[in-house]
Amino acid sequence: MALRMELRNLGGSAHSSFRRLARVSDAISYLGPSAYLWSYSLSIIAVGCLAQLPAISTLGLLYLSLMLLAWWITRCWGVLALIFISLIGAEWALWSNQAALDRRLPQGAHGADFVLQLDVASLPAVKESSGFGRDQHSRTVRFRARIVDFVSSPFPEGLATGGIAPGSLLNLTWYRVDDKTLTRLRGGSQWILPVRLRSPRGSVNPNTFDYEGWLLREGVTATGYVRPRDYSPQWLGQGSGIIELRDKLRSRITQLPIQRSDLIVALLLGDRSQLSENDTDLLRRTGTGHLIAISGLHVGMVAGCFMLLGTLLAKGVGLFSGTSRFGIAVGLALIGSLGYTLVAGAPLSAQRAIVMAWVLLLAWHWRRRLGAGFAYSLALSLVLTLQPLAFYSAGFWLSFVAVGSLLLGFAGRIPLGRGAPQMHKAGAADKVPPGSNRFSLQWFWQLLRSQWLVAVGLFIPSILYFSGFSFSGVLVNLVAIPWVGSSILPPLMLGTVLIDTQLGVWLLQFAGWQLNLLMTVLNCVDHSVPGFYGFAIPSSAPVILIAGLGAVLILLPRGVPGRHLGWLFFLPVAEPWLVELAPAENHLKFSVLDVGQGLSVVISSGKSRIVYDTGPSIPSGWSAGGSIVAPYLMGAGGTELEALVVSHGDRDHAGGVEGLLRRIEVERVYAPGALADNLPLSPGTFTDQCTAGKVDYIGDISLRWLWPLAPMKPEEVLDGEENEHSCVILAEWQGVRLLLTGDISRAVELQLAKLYPQFPHVDILVAPHHGSRSSSSPALLEWARPKRVVFSAGFLHHFGHPHRDVVKRYQNLGVSIFNTAESGAIEFSWRQGESEPQIQQARLAPRFWYASHNRE
Repeated sequence: MALRMELRNLGGSAHSSFRRLARVSDAISYLGPSAYLWSYSLSIIAVGCLAQLPAISTLGLLYLSLMLLAWWITRCWGVLALIFISLIGAEWALWSNQAALDRRLPQGAHGADFVLQLDVASLPAVKESSGFGRDQHSRTVRFRARIVDFVSSPFPEGLATGGIAPGSLLNLTWYRVDDKTLTRLRGGSQWILPVRLRSPRGSVNPNTFDYEGWLLREGVTATGYVRPRDYSPQWLGQGSGIIELRDKLRSRITQLPIQRSDLIVALLLGDRSQLSENDTDLLRRTGTGHLIAISGLHVGMVAGCFMLLGTLLAKGVGLFSGTSRFGIAVGLALIGSLGYTLVAGAPLSAQRAIVMAWVLLLAWHWRRRLGAGFAYSLALSLVLTLQPLAFYSAGFWLSFVAVGSLLLGFAGRIPLGRGAPQMHKAGAADKVPPGSNRFSLQWFWQLLRSQWLVAVGLFIPSILYFSGFSFSGVLVNLVAIPWVGSSILPPLMLGTVLIDTQLGVWLLQFAGWQLNLLMTVLNCVDHSVPGFYGFAIPSSAPVILIAGLGAVLILLPRGVPGRHLGWLFFLPVAEPWLVELAPAENHLKFSVLDVGQGLSVVISSGKSRIVYDTGPSIPSGWSAGGSIVAPYLMGAGGTELEALVVSHGDRDHAGGVEGLLRRIEVERVYAPGALADNLPLSPGTFTDQCTAGKVDYIGDISLRWLWPLAPMKPEEVLDGEENEHSCVILAEWQGVRLLLTGDISRAVELQLAKLYPQFPHVDILVAPHHGSRSSSSPALLEWARPKRVVFSAGFLHHFGHPHRDVVKRYQNLGVSIFNTAESGAIEFSWRQGESEPQIQQARLAPRFWYASHNRE
């Protein structure tokens, strides 16, 4: 009885205190419908952040318990409604995400061969193959296809093949495409193709693009490649619709005598496959990459152009009242933005953009009944309803943070919602010198303020997604954005409509000339103004939240106390600059990156970083060096590398060198024999041969070279291409020993055991030749006696690495085994005085699509 009374008193106390201290119903009433929209959106985001998806019934019971608790505490119907709306969002996200997982090709069918009837559902991207091997002068085509029907399947009829069914989307690659096939492989074309399909799985590394998550968001159920040797491909004909129109427009534009047709195609059709890597890097460094990525900026610009056109047409006709003219202008803007989105291929970024544009246009049209804050929250909820995982993409945050920064910075000038106070005060934007040019000066001042607000708001998202921030982009965009919007896009749009006339060609030539001039200006700015600065990606959520709070404080209107204190909140992310003034932290990190069937290792201590091998490249031009190793290094802070070791010339080890050097400055390069002479190094780069017997020091890390041996005769020079020429290194740091062996075979392992009989135990061994049967001999294991071994191999690769006999050999000796195919990137960290490392595996990150693969 006493316990019951105590609980009753406790409940009554909690009940009364909550009612006194938190008038939740008043807060909900103040925020209006926006509160329910935010509850809905945040629940979708919360479900997407789960490490594993629960059952729908489990989630429902959790919310029911939460509603009962909320009613017991608040007795407020508004709170119950808020939780119920949140439940709807959570259940929708859970169902949608689970359905996306169920549609993927299961691992049991990974590597299976099918003959499929397909429609080409994208603009094929043609690349002249580059890199190493026999494919370096062939042509590769990448495209997205939609399954129409199964011609043949390795599975018996009725046996489930995951979500692979008619209507499923595939990302396919066709190697060594001849001219006849290339002329027929067009957007919308129909084919019967033999394909080998793989589960939609990608490499997982810190600070890098999540390819696997991107495939899930795009609705791609499998990846694969065409196998014309198994079955002769059949062209069934050319399709029709928007995709065919887009293909014809691309062909027509590329055939016209105009400058920068590659940029025109990117701006108009969203196809960036024709852009050179140099142009892409230039746009990234100057912070103008958004100008050629179909986003809210372009959709908004197109909507503005059509709105202006609608206003002029309505005034010219003169048959409508002012309200009707405005309605016609908005209607034409809606139609124009939709048409542009369809012509651009309706990528997810454009879908988000058109939702935001339509909501804002309708909000403007109904400005007496719809505030900007409500329109913003409505656009957010609609985007997340269409794409529950959209918040994982950079474009989502760049779009909504940019708009949110403007709304917050101009608070008081824009009604934020029902009941929002009008906070208009004389601010910097109002302090415009009087005179006849007051309107022009005010417009320019507002432009400056807008760019400033967006730059502050996007500072943290830029660091998180791009490992840096372009300070020159703040100034460049002041000119580039209005230039593209007012002078390039209008003739581009009109020229496209009139492309079969001479006037249309002239307009496109004018747009191309301006784009060429714009790129020239960007190049000059890049060489004369400090531009892109790298920042280490914050490793903890509190640092990100604190910096985000600082940005919000800075963006608040003038007169709000404590605004300028927000700058102090940015200090935790200024590590790349502060670290130069502080002593280097005494620790070691050894990272075996997940590069698929290949190898790349990063060793770092304090300010010193060493890369051993750069991973593979593929004929289409992609390389692990540029897409995985470089972003990983940039995310850790800085774009400089003290030493690069290229173990030998195989593509899966040296293929990524060019991509890495394009983004990272390397002080010195080590390679066996004459291999360094064949690498795409910058003039003046220091090179040296890795020859047994030498010891080099990179910071406080010693590199002891164990192999290859120096040639017996001076005139003999190793070419460095063979597995037997691989650089073998023992890296040491304060008693921690790391052995890297490249692709050496059993024969070299036996020689190492004879050459260095008193060899110390090693803490980590990177398995020779990815764990192939021809390596990791008992002699090597007895000689090195490793505590841990890491296999760097591709997931279910046809080479079958690591071989089961090799794995068993390590297991019998009690060696801890790690495999990048299963764990993603593996990071081992030691601090001074520690004998055992802290271990992080990238695939253990809280992403439910990683967990689903692990269960399979």
